[in-house]
Amino acid sequence: MTSEDIQTNLRLPANLKAKLRRAAEANKRSTNAEVVARLEASFSVSNVAETGSTVAIDEHTLDLFAEKVGDVVGMVLDERERKRGRR
Repeated sequence: MTSEDIQTNLRLPANLKAKLRRAAEANKRSTNAEVVARLEASFSVSNVAETGSTVAIDEHTLDLFAEKVGDVVGMVLDERERKRGRR
């Protein structure tokens, strides 16, 4: 950080602060540096290009989403078929 960097106070839930502290230790940097790195990554255009997303989604969540989308698409197609049958 430089002398031009501003200082700010944040209110965080205790469990989030603990997660940040553990992540900082794992990444061998200060908690402040961890927060800055994570914020910068969240605004990074290259991060979106590399990962295709700014949010990490686990496989289970993707499976649930795909199932729900499939259900909705099925309902829409059924409704279209029902309407075509009326003609």
